[in-house]
Amino acid sequence: MKKHSNQITLAIGLTFTSLLLTAGNIEAARDPGGHTRKGVAAARSKQWDKAAAEFTKAIEEQPKDAKNYSNRGEVYKVTGKLKKAEADFTKAIELKSKNADAYLDRGQIRLREKNRLDDAIADFDVAVNISPRDATARRFRAYAYMQKKQWQKAIDDYTVAINRTRKIDVEGRTRRGFAYRNLKQYDKAIEDFTKVIEAAPKDVEAYRRRAYAYTLADQNDKAAADLKAILKLKPNDADAQKRLKALQAKAPPAVRAKPKQPLGGSPGNTPAARPTPTR
Repeated sequence: MKKHSNQITLAIGLTFTSLLLTAGNIEAARDPGGHTRKGVAAARSKQWDKAAAEFTKAIEEQPKDAKNYSNRGEVYKVTGKLKKAEADFTKAIELKSKNADAYLDRGQIRLREKNRLDDAIADFDVAVNISPRDATARRFRAYAYMQKKQWQKAIDDYTVAINRTRKIDVEGRTRRGFAYRNLKQYDKAIEDFTKVIEAAPKDVEAYRRRAYAYTLADQNDKAAADLKAILKLKPNDADAQKRLKALQAKAPPAVRAKPKQPLGGSPGNTPAARPTPTR
């Protein structure tokens, strides 16, 4: 198996959590200059500079309103101004301590720096405590645990997230399967990878992950079947070709079938003909 094929790339997607306001649900008393409304409209049109400017004006008018710090932080996060985003989310938390979205957003920023994994986990802990049913916070905390190789904690969080998804959770099961594999719980890893294949039957990498898990579990016949499935989907896959050839070389030589003998025994030992029955 290719080295990179046996690892799960855990890319962090920046979620747009706080900026869920619409122009119609912002009370005039909470947005006296209309800047929050204008900022939301600009952000929805991806006019990021204009959105940031409007949220800044809203902050100047209402410096104790946490939502505008969160909204401006979202804009900064999306545009890669992560230090400014973190500062805004921190301010939003200071103004509203039960702000689960602000903790989640700040945690995502901290998660991007490997030396701040514990800080990120601390933020996700608070987000989960405020909103225990928030699957997103669980997923990001699980990702942080994966980075720290705390496989069981990652599994626990992914399990909660998976159980709250009606459809097959491809991302969650892929990552949980990877954690199970690292704990040498191969049957559970295979179960997760199988679910992924059910949801995405043409996903070459899903077959590759399961094939590798089968190999680790000494189920080489099933591993070979998955490698053949890869080659059916991608005939020139050099890695699958190489691995399949290696598995076939390991297989014990097939037992040659003995030639079939005629009914009643071998030639030269044919039983005497039975007498014809008479009436």
